Amino acid sequence: MDDMVLYLELQKSPKEVLLIIGSKHGIKIMQDILIGVCLEKLTVLSLSDHLFKAVEKEKENIENDSQYYIPRQFILLRKNEFDDHKFGQEDLAILYEGVKNQEFVEKLSKLSAKYLIGMHDRNYINTFDIWEKFRENTKKIYIISYVGGGKKDVLNWEKNEENPIELSIIFPMYNIAKYLPQCIETVTTWQTDFVEFLFVDDGSPDNCADIVKKYAQRDSRIKLLSKKNGGCASARQYGLERAKGRYIGFVDPDDFIQPDMYRKLLAKALEGTYEIAYCGYREYYENTGLSAEVPDALSYPYNEGTSDPAKIDELIGYQRVAIWRGIYSKDLIQRNKIHFYTELKRFDDLPFKIEVTSKARSVIAVPEYLYYYRMSRPGQDVSADDERLYVHFPIFEYLDKFMKNASNRNQLDYLHLVKVHTHRYALEKIKREFSKEYCRKAKRDIKGDFGFIEGMYVINKLGSKQDLLLFILLYWGWDGAIRKLLHRKEKALKENKAIKKLKLLNNKGI
Repeated sequence: MDDMVLYLELQKSPKEVLLIIGSKHGIKIMQDILIGVCLEKLTVLSLSDHLFKAVEKEKENIENDSQYYIPRQFILLRKNEFDDHKFGQEDLAILYEGVKNQEFVEKLSKLSAKYLIGMHDRNYINTFDIWEKFRENTKKIYIISYVGGGKKDVLNWEKNEENPIELSIIFPMYNIAKYLPQCIETVTTWQTDFVEFLFVDDGSPDNCADIVKKYAQRDSRIKLLSKKNGGCASARQYGLERAKGRYIGFVDPDDFIQPDMYRKLLAKALEGTYEIAYCGYREYYENTGLSAEVPDALSYPYNEGTSDPAKIDELIGYQRVAIWRGIYSKDLIQRNKIHFYTELKRFDDLPFKIEVTSKARSVIAVPEYLYYYRMSRPGQDVSADDERLYVHFPIFEYLDKFMKNASNRNQLDYLHLVKVHTHRYALEKIKREFSKEYCRKAKRDIKGDFGFIEGMYVINKLGSKQDLLLFILLYWGWDGAIRKLLHRKEKALKENKAIKKLKLLNNKGI
């Protein structure tokens, strides 16, 4: 039986069905409906004359076959008869297949059907546009979409009568008033009523709250939440607990986005009922106004969407943290009791990213760079180069507890890789007077996971030569060798900068 008919059969049987046939496959759907669903009225609209004749002939066969439930009204329509036909609105289900005209499908929204069930090629019809047209007056929408003969996605949506919010975006605010207007203006450009913007004032000493209030007077979707200062994790968690959306997004309010970023993410998420949708991002350098794309996992299979557990697990190790360039199903978060660790004062996005990725059943990437991450701002976590980097160790303690019951060995391996990546990042940044203590803590963290041979195997399989070298040095406690390597690298970087400066001066003739 056709998937669309199976879905129809699972609902409380509607009294009336409008079936729109755009190909011969529609005749099979008509047969399946009359075998599996008991109706009072079935109207079959054929989009071409030759299909109408084929349907007419099949109707004669059906009426003489006892296996079919024949409705009291069984009506066949040509396309030019559609506008004059009257449909009931109380319990109408619309099914369509083979339609290549988006305007025609959108026109059907005027019928205020209870159910919309369809199948189309995305080369001709945009699934999200159809959802937007029908969402206000339709209780359930089920659309199978594909590109050519490729992979099929399924939008499976049910209206929440009490809560119309589809997407909540959370902004933790502390001392970012200077950047806030640009952030607000780029995220609120998308004019739709099913999004809410939650700005969490984390006891900020500047005038962030006043700026938000000013914008909220003009845009009812903007909401200000206020709390005592507790750090970014506590602000994100505060917003998360109050978010109404089916999907949740996060923005650092000193950053900004392409105005269509969240529309594109939500469209992809809904189109295939994906639990995570994410895009690429750019590093924006405030001192020059220039930006650069950051390499990330945006190609196949992620750009087409995947529910392959092995491919999703790979994102634990290889995808950048950057939780603010994605949206996450609230059901995914609540089902797995995922939250922000409010004790953490920085880098709280790392455990959140690993936990949601390890529990996600499906993900999809938008292969565009739509988020702008501001660099070189005073007070950023990424500027930390002292004992603040020790925060990595309590983070990994949390993650070890979260993952300890995991039966998936791949996830444990990728967590191990994340640890090595993170410690390498920290040791390349940290000041020399803090590096010895960091090495000591990192050694204990690494040794707690694997034996030496097992650890070497994992890092050699998943990581780089640099990762493998760092693992060996940390495991055996060769702190001095690590610090010497880092010192050489630091010296080489300084020499390279000096050489570049001299070349620049020579080119200018100075």
